[in-house]
Amino acid sequence: MTSVDTRPDHTLAHRSPRSSRWLFDRLPAALAVIVGAVTMIVYSVGQWRSMQVPSWDLAIFSELAKAYSRLQAPIVTIKGEGYNLLGDHFHPLLVLLGPVWRLFPTPLALLVMQDLLLAVSAWPLTRLATRLLNRPVAALLGLFYVLSWGLQGAVAAQFHEIAFAVPLLAWASVAFVERRWRSCAWWLAPLVLVKEDLGLTVFMAGLAIALRGLQGEPQQPTSRGPNWWRRLGTTRLGFAVALFGLLAFLLTVLVFLPLLSPSGAWEYGLSDDGASAGLLSRLFSPEVKLATLGMLIYTAGGIGLASPWMTLVLPTLAWRFLSGNEFYWGWQNWHYNAILMPIALGALLDVVARLKARRTEANPATASRAPASGWLTAPVWARLTVALGVVVPLAAGVGTARDLPLWSLTQPGFGAASWRAQAAAEVSDVIPDGASVETDLGLLAYLVPDHTVYWVGTSTVDTDYVVVDSSSSAWGGNPPADAAAWASERSATGATYELVLDTGGYQVARRVN
Repeated sequence: MTSVDTRPDHTLAHRSPRSSRWLFDRLPAALAVIVGAVTMIVYSVGQWRSMQVPSWDLAIFSELAKAYSRLQAPIVTIKGEGYNLLGDHFHPLLVLLGPVWRLFPTPLALLVMQDLLLAVSAWPLTRLATRLLNRPVAALLGLFYVLSWGLQGAVAAQFHEIAFAVPLLAWASVAFVERRWRSCAWWLAPLVLVKEDLGLTVFMAGLAIALRGLQGEPQQPTSRGPNWWRRLGTTRLGFAVALFGLLAFLLTVLVFLPLLSPSGAWEYGLSDDGASAGLLSRLFSPEVKLATLGMLIYTAGGIGLASPWMTLVLPTLAWRFLSGNEFYWGWQNWHYNAILMPIALGALLDVVARLKARRTEANPATASRAPASGWLTAPVWARLTVALGVVVPLAAGVGTARDLPLWSLTQPGFGAASWRAQAAAEVSDVIPDGASVETDLGLLAYLVPDHTVYWVGTSTVDTDYVVVDSSSSAWGGNPPADAAAWASERSATGATYELVLDTGGYQVARRVN
């Protein structure tokens, strides 16, 4: 006879609350990632359907992805005949786009890929906020971060290589706050493969780690890695990371980029424009630079300035503010601010973590009886400081929401297919697959999947077809009246073109000899 165990399942009884807590502790991070991903993807799909083209970057990186998917060097004809994009910016990590393009050969796939990378970066930071504060506050901070001005600007500007840097910096920030210095170093190392100037960001991160070592912060013991790595103290590890970042930057800008660049030099060295005005004047004027600094301080809650991690923003701000290109200065648009977001929030949480640690050290008996996220045992000044650090970025996020790109999702008709979509499809149909095409910004990215594409601003060859979009900003409001005549007149080899399509503001000219 089989006996039946009627004893209560103590294992299940004890496991259920733990499992529930495990789930609830991850809800804020999951909420931030899901809301961020869905919102960004809806925006990107709407932007693609309505044929909004803010720049040529999406087309450029689509050509790069297409080349990598074929196991070829990233030759991007949009930049010029035979132009190796690794000589423009050093971003070998973008080879990861090759498999993405192989599976989904459309520029829209790059937009979605960027949206997912940005959204997933909210996971480690929101989890950290959950451990330090509580679930509701962590959820608010996570949503603020994933919808922050820097990430919105990146989404609106479409794909850029910095998308890969944002999650790396997010995980590195968390490792720094939690004093996991070796993990922090591992997360930082790939940044030098994303963009050349990020070597200087790694340099500053190494100095921040070294400073913590000098302040007596210990290195967590580990059994992984070679003996020399396990024995490396916090200070020495920090200086090693700083040296690695500096050497990577110098090697990239002095060797790799000049070697691969068509001009034989690094294309993005600081200009001399306005040098006579003085360094401070160039850094803090015009006022748009101060506005960007103000938004960054708000994002760090003000108190984040007390963290050495905040120094990681200095290299990025320096090259941007010292440049004569005004597009680098602002806070509302473009992708230049995206990498600053995980740094700023990481600095804020670093200060919160140190305040919490002081509370525990000052009154360990009381702190041990309090909930892990409780702050009732902390001094009033500490609670007010943390409250300020949390409220300031949230208030800034709410106050600037209407000024940012994602607000357009609330507008009727956003994302509707462009009235010119049918005409654009006719343009694509009239050009055979594999043909070379010279065009302006309007259809630049849309023609990349099936054609070899050149841009009117850099092309020096006679392509098989020329496409003119009369609404494109590339013409400065004065597009050619006849695409065939325009293409024939500017041909360096005497090629002639005939008009084969004129519809919806698009003209297509075909080379006839």
